[in-house]
Amino acid sequence: MPNAKRLPKFEMKTNGSSSNHSEDGSQTSGPNYFDDFTNYINSLSKDSMTLPRATYVLYAISVVTGVPMLVGLILAYIARAEAEPWLKTHYDFLIRTFWYGLVLIAIGVVTWLLAVGMFLLFILPIWYVARIVRGWMLLENQKPVPNPQSWLWG
Repeated sequence: MPNAKRLPKFEMKTNGSSSNHSEDGSQTSGPNYFDDFTNYINSLSKDSMTLPRATYVLYAISVVTGVPMLVGLILAYIARAEAEPWLKTHYDFLIRTFWYGLVLIAIGVVTWLLAVGMFLLFILPIWYVARIVRGWMLLENQKPVPNPQSWLWG
């Protein structure tokens, strides 16, 4: 990532000595986990379909448990910056799926006593799965999401 900020190198102290020096006193580089992670993400992104697929997988898993969706949301925000234009529509679609879903959940909870909320919260998982399936099908056909700002299917 050309515009990624580098974290400062750190020295790990053990038994009073620095890990950046070998036994003969020459300078060595310590572990740099940020670079390792960046290199790993870059290796994944060489195939432009890997990161969007991973994001759709995380969103699909979150049908059962919501936690992977947060990871997918973060991944979508990070990957969107350097994605090709047609892939940006998928990341926008996924990001909006999260935020629209959150708004619909809030409306459903607030209107629960009016029975509107019960219906909305019943329909919400169907809406969510339909968006994920539609987006993933478009991704596999290497087509952009026609209208990623849509509240419905894109």
